[in-house]
Amino acid sequence: MVPKFRAWDTTNKEIFKDTFAITESGQVVVVDQSSVFVSPDYVFVDNLVIMQSTGLFDRNNKEIFEGDIITNGKDVMCMKRHNTLGFYVEQKGKVEFIADSAVLEEFEEDAKEIADILEIIGNIYENPELLEAIK
Repeated sequence: MVPKFRAWDTTNKEIFKDTFAITESGQVVVVDQSSVFVSPDYVFVDNLVIMQSTGLFDRNNKEIFEGDIITNGKDVMCMKRHNTLGFYVEQKGKVEFIADSAVLEEFEEDAKEIADILEIIGNIYENPELLEAIK
């Protein structure tokens, strides 16, 4: 799986969903759908919070990224990423890692089960009020 990312623009207070690359100098380069460079100086990394996709999709087929606030219909959780241990959900002070030691086949089965029950209801940047349900 090729890692996918999105970014929160802390200056304009919006999710940056276009395809982008980060240069060695730390500059973000925006790429359009045909992979033609649009603007090599669009925005700098200092203004962005980068969020990685989990590779999972919710029951509405929306891709789940770190920073997303999700629900299973009963509980509200926040998707997070540990730099070495991988993705996990945090709920009321508890954490649960996702497929931290699973083999690929088991992970794919788990992902299908997850997709059937989870739904993205927001994210920590655009909907900070939802974090109260997690604490």
